[in-house]
Amino acid sequence: MNHAASPSKLFALALSEWLLVLPAAVLLAPAALRFMQPRQYEPARTSWAILEWASRHISRADAALLFLGLPVIAVVLGCAALLSLWRRDETLRQDLSAALRSLRRHLPVAILGSGTLLAAAILAAVVAHIITD
Repeated sequence: MNHAASPSKLFALALSEWLLVLPAAVLLAPAALRFMQPRQYEPARTSWAILEWASRHISRADAALLFLGLPVIAVVLGCAALLSLWRRDETLRQDLSAALRSLRRHLPVAILGSGTLLAAAILAAVVAHIITD
């Protein structure tokens, strides 16, 4: 990998991975949302509509490609690229090592921050549920 062209190639690969996984994510999100509320309420109604459309327009072979094939390609390409970067880039290894040491040193802060974010997400979901009822 040429270091001068490396950032643009890496960005293109990262974007490609996201695009490979996007169809499955777009269809799995409504699958998770549809059972959160009765079907007549939003977002369950929209989720059911999306999944009914998908079931009429996506065959089993297409579903296998969307949920198995494309993510496998993304995993293989991503692992190969990360392994190649890890082997060639000493700065990456040093930076990751420093980040892990910093995380270990500040683990209580990381746990506190993640707990606060989780609590805020739960609070937002509860407030949204109270407002819509």
